[in-house]
Amino acid sequence: MCIKKFPVLIDVDTGVDDALALTAACACPQFDIIGVTTVAGNVDLKYTTKNTMNVLHLLGRDDIPVAAGADGPLERPLIRASAVHGVEGLRGFQFEENYTDSLVDEDAVTFLWNKLKSQKEKVTIIALAPLTNIARLILSHEDCGEYIEKIVFMGTSYHDGNPSPIVTFNVLVDPEALRIVLDSKIEFCAVPLDVTRQCYLTPEEIGMIGKDQGVISQFAHSILTHYGSGYLTEKEREAINAKGNEEQITATKTAEENARVSLHDPATVAFAACPDMFTARKYFAMVECKGEITTGFTLIDKRNFYAKQPEEMNILFAETVDRERMINWFISAIKSYN
Repeated sequence: MCIKKFPVLIDVDTGVDDALALTAACACPQFDIIGVTTVAGNVDLKYTTKNTMNVLHLLGRDDIPVAAGADGPLERPLIRASAVHGVEGLRGFQFEENYTDSLVDEDAVTFLWNKLKSQKEKVTIIALAPLTNIARLILSHEDCGEYIEKIVFMGTSYHDGNPSPIVTFNVLVDPEALRIVLDSKIEFCAVPLDVTRQCYLTPEEIGMIGKDQGVISQFAHSILTHYGSGYLTEKEREAINAKGNEEQITATKTAEENARVSLHDPATVAFAACPDMFTARKYFAMVECKGEITTGFTLIDKRNFYAKQPEEMNILFAETVDRERMINWFISAIKSYN
């Protein structure tokens, strides 16, 4: 059976779940990955860019060009998630050397614009990070939407959050960027924490991945078993608390609480590749940018309180997922490298 490929650009702040998402995406037969852009988020830009290139090299995909993007949000200081991912973003795995052959000279916005214009069909953007690069693209090239099929975003929530009860990290880091994207009229799909937390690996499933001796399976197992603030070392804590590196995220979880691992970014890749795994519905959404305790909260108007017309619904919001199918899809992608 011939599977029709479609062009994809992926925007990442490569920590653990971005690395797993890239692994799944590169194994996905539907995707023609024409480039990857990096942004500061989980960790600083220098680390997200380094990690991205190293992961692509490990996957045998040095042919995918990588462009470095914004080193901080549009209007506010950067909040990192080093407590969860490690100071450099891939706690649990150390590359023998850094691979830079895939890095291009263009900045992310220029790169995205040139890639969009070069394609014969519209491009899907999978955004697994704060939306800073995407917002800058929209601000710099108002007609970019003509070249974009849709943006599939890991973020937003209806009543589930992280690192706060109601806020998603990727939105909290740069809520102004999400506001620009929501207002852009570009088709926008969100895979929220309400759904990604249903896409979890049990300790037994992680163990199954570890039993496979393939290089990629061992890589995935290594970072999965060190993912979460419960694995924060004292040395990492000192680095995170150093002046200029303060985080809003407090490491309070134990290793036991981190035993079940949610596949936030891989679930978003799965939505882009196989949307029939999910149910989704269009709503009107807004994001809070100035709240004292609610900055980054995404208001999803499920009851249409604001009486918006269908053409004003600005978010396709994933609501359920077939967990068993999604997990089988992910594990199959990891094992496919063997």
